[in-house]
Amino acid sequence: MQQGFYVYRNSIYYGSYRAEQVSGYQNVSITKPERILTDHQFNEEDRAVRFWENHHLLEPEYTDLQAMILKMQSFMNISVIEDMDFSSAEEKLKTPFPAELKIVYKAICHHEEYFANAEHFLPLDEIYVEQGILVFFKKKRAPIAGYDIESGCLAQYYKKEWQIERSGFCCYQFCVSRMLTIALENKPVFKKGRCKGKFVTTLNIERELESFCNERYHLLSELNVYGIAVMYSDEKLIAWIRSNGFYADIHAGAMEASHLEALGTHLGQVTWK
Repeated sequence: MQQGFYVYRNSIYYGSYRAEQVSGYQNVSITKPERILTDHQFNEEDRAVRFWENHHLLEPEYTDLQAMILKMQSFMNISVIEDMDFSSAEEKLKTPFPAELKIVYKAICHHEEYFANAEHFLPLDEIYVEQGILVFFKKKRAPIAGYDIESGCLAQYYKKEWQIERSGFCCYQFCVSRMLTIALENKPVFKKGRCKGKFVTTLNIERELESFCNERYHLLSELNVYGIAVMYSDEKLIAWIRSNGFYADIHAGAMEASHLEALGTHLGQVTWK
């Protein structure tokens, strides 16, 4: 691990990071003062590093993950068990349990839907290590995702081998994304749809949806995945919206059909299938 300035969500922090996961640099001195979120002294030559999307967990990401879990308790079936003991799992696996997976498993451990879906998290006592990968997610019996112990990156199983792609989700983003999709698919009412208009052409779907937030609808902004936005409501509705500049779609789950119809009306650019 290396100490230094780094960029997260267009702000500057100071702390530990993996040098091999650096993808670029930004001069600290030209950054707006309100974007420098550290008291560490810097000079004109100091640079802050940027990372590949798939990287080891950063301190502010740990904070964001905790904030997300707290919000998610209000609209999906999770309940944080603060005193959960991972010592048996760590002894069996012969490696410390990753910080992000501890937060995730504290939230889902007593909720069957996250372990019974076709695509599912493995129960804590079924997690295993294979080729240096801590495997925690499967589709039926086939592995899908794991935590690379050496790098702290998300590893995905493709064509019978483990791969670590620099782009795409990192481990905590993958976990939260799967928690959300499992939760919304298990709501009493679940629908898919296509989005139109600015939801397709926008370069930032989350920013496009900000104007649709009010006392009823909110954005899970801490997820911070380009091209994806998650909306939720006080009525426990969850909507997963993706846009890549060519098409946009929506997957949504709610307690009642009327809640999905109200969301479609509110957004105005959604056609349910």
